Amino acid sequence: MNCHRILLPPSGHLANANTRQRHPAENAAWIWHPSRPVGETAILRFTLSFELSEPASPVIHVTGDQRFQLRCDGNEVSFGPDRCDLEHWTVQSLQLDLESGRHTFEAIVWWLADPEAASRTDQSGADPLPRPPMAQMTWRGGFLLFSEDLPVCTGQADWMVADLTSSVRLFRQRIPQYFDVGPSYEFDLATWSGGETCTAAVVTEPLEQNVYGVRRPGWCLHPASLPEQRRQFWTGGKIRAVRAGWGEEAFCESADAAWQSLLEGGEIEIPPHSEVTVLWDMEHYRCGYPALSVRGGDGARIEWDWAEALYEAPNSSAVDSVTPKGHRGEIQGKSFLGFGDRWRIGPDGGQMPFLWWRSGRYVRVRLRTADHPLRIQKLGILGTGYPFERSGGWTSSDPGWDRLFPIFENSYRCSAHEQWTDSPYYEQMGYVGDSLLHSLSSYVLFSDDLVTRRSIELFEWSRRPSGLVAERYPSAWRQESVTYSMLWLMMVRDFVNWRDEPEFISGLLPGVRGVMAEIEALRHEKGLLVEAPGWPFIDWVPEWDTGCGPGVREGDSSIFNLHYVLCLQATAEIEDAHGDPVLGTRCRLLASEVFSAVLSRYWDEKRGLLLDTVGHAKASEHAQVFALVTGLLDPEKSQLCLKALRDEEDLSRMTIYAAFYLLDALYRHGEESGFHRQLEFWRALPALGFTATPEAPEPTRSDAHAWGSHPAWHSLASIAGIRPAAPGFRRVRIAPCPGPIKNIKCSMPHPRGLIEATLEFVAENVSATITLPPGLAGTFLWRGSEHELLAGTNRLLA
Repeated sequence: MNCHRILLPPSGHLANANTRQRHPAENAAWIWHPSRPVGETAILRFTLSFELSEPASPVIHVTGDQRFQLRCDGNEVSFGPDRCDLEHWTVQSLQLDLESGRHTFEAIVWWLADPEAASRTDQSGADPLPRPPMAQMTWRGGFLLFSEDLPVCTGQADWMVADLTSSVRLFRQRIPQYFDVGPSYEFDLATWSGGETCTAAVVTEPLEQNVYGVRRPGWCLHPASLPEQRRQFWTGGKIRAVRAGWGEEAFCESADAAWQSLLEGGEIEIPPHSEVTVLWDMEHYRCGYPALSVRGGDGARIEWDWAEALYEAPNSSAVDSVTPKGHRGEIQGKSFLGFGDRWRIGPDGGQMPFLWWRSGRYVRVRLRTADHPLRIQKLGILGTGYPFERSGGWTSSDPGWDRLFPIFENSYRCSAHEQWTDSPYYEQMGYVGDSLLHSLSSYVLFSDDLVTRRSIELFEWSRRPSGLVAERYPSAWRQESVTYSMLWLMMVRDFVNWRDEPEFISGLLPGVRGVMAEIEALRHEKGLLVEAPGWPFIDWVPEWDTGCGPGVREGDSSIFNLHYVLCLQATAEIEDAHGDPVLGTRCRLLASEVFSAVLSRYWDEKRGLLLDTVGHAKASEHAQVFALVTGLLDPEKSQLCLKALRDEEDLSRMTIYAAFYLLDALYRHGEESGFHRQLEFWRALPALGFTATPEAPEPTRSDAHAWGSHPAWHSLASIAGIRPAAPGFRRVRIAPCPGPIKNIKCSMPHPRGLIEATLEFVAENVSATITLPPGLAGTFLWRGSEHELLAGTNRLLA
């Protein structure tokens, strides 16, 4: 059976949501188990059989709350819904190719309750209560399926439902860091496949028009804007250790040929009354569902846990939030601490069910057999993520730098799902600051920008109720941040420059203007921002207060106000390109006014740099960098800020995330050697065993945090120097910053095709062959000289 998603356009104004029909699926009812009240955890199986007299290619529309897995005749059709909020509840539309005969739909749908006493501020403590994922928003449990081509609509067809809740135990494992991806699951396979069935009950009727504009509470249906997530079986890597028992002690390297053959298509049998622990190294950081099938083994227990790396500790109990991990590829004398799922095997064995994807490099499988042998027939993962196809390319004379590109790309693939996510292991949430950097790098690596569009619009939808963009979204518990609201405006501006989609940007203009109005209301009489609502995060600087520099929370901060200047400049670019140029002019004037106030209050004439706050001698790289990036510093102060970055030893240093802006400032101001010196951190990653980029310098929480891969963008946009020179990338500016690199061959996706560049550097000269797609022109800049570029192939010596 083949199937694929159909991406329907949104229909009608949001003001008409739940008052008049805006989506075909509103003709169907929502159903649930008749004995499961609202607010109770429930895991249900819905089934429906139907006959086709001839082959057909019907279209179905499906959604559920909180999550669903839809299969037809045992084959996966769709998992969802894509992360969303109630105002835009995602409906996935799919076209199936079905043969004639009898077919059966099966939908596993689950809804997880959040304990009333839950504290979601810090999930790293000893509280044992399992929580639903923070990224999951919800109304109540429900399932809906509609088709105009088949007699299968919920509320009309005879859908049956089985309650599987008692077959699954939810539990929480100890992770000594903030961790909020939801619970672990233990399945009892003896009862999972059975259970009494009954007729599903309607919990919400099909939508009826309300001529008075009164909206029905609950889900407002919205078409999916993404293709189906990738789900592809993978196996490989190495079995690094096999030992008897279930102990938590440190591992010793012990390869095992029999277990290794399992990864190569073989099988292995575990005798009765045995305990085995297996450590599987997938050799790369991956995201996926467990893919494990067994035969026999009635009464056996299987545990499957994921970890990003092993810890330098004698046992798992000794691991805390600062325990080092060391080389990520080494296991000798190191302990495993992770999380995952469990299965109690029934008499028939079979394929292990799952409810959510996990991530990491290492998998620990522990098996305990009862009175019967257990035969492992398949060990792998069902790899998942957004189905990106690589569009751009990079090779150079520097093999050490080129070696980083698979790490960068893997980081982005591990963070791209139903939106850009921060850490696939610990949170799986979309944060503005992370998504801004993920989006920028995606423009130079992939022509597909749908996941970036999705992230941008999710943040736009989050503006209610405060008027500010939420720091992360979707999120069951709202998190506020005025700094991340400012960054969202820069994220929109980047889309304006790198992609040519005026209609999409026009739909964002009310949100852009609304956020600017909310932020402007925070100014005091001297023109600077006086309030910093929510968590005004800047960077994970160790000596700062939870990511906030001196004066940031108090509203007396150069860094905070420089964020404001940058977001005013971004808004001016948005308005100039697709909005009202008068508003653009106002934003630029206001940016200059605020910047002058920043210099007046925070510039230290004696030291020749910007202070973080008044009355505090400590200064930071952040203040100098953000001032430089504005482009508003005069030449003398620009040189002083650059000198401070080079010479001031006690500046608070930018960590991995904010280093993006440091690199940009150095590039923009011609600091070529300084730019390349800043790349040494990333050059060291392969020697430490990383296969994705970490969240922060050691000791880092996350080993796969794609904001750390922003040098992928800088490789093409700064080292090769290829950047938009007009909105919609309608012109290109190429100004290389090669440093020690002697030649570069690269390509970058563009709205009109592919930009290709071959650059060779000898002493102070460059030989360049640059091919631009049809309709694109621009300029090439090198050591003060400027050359015109035209569509097609350009060859030049400079």
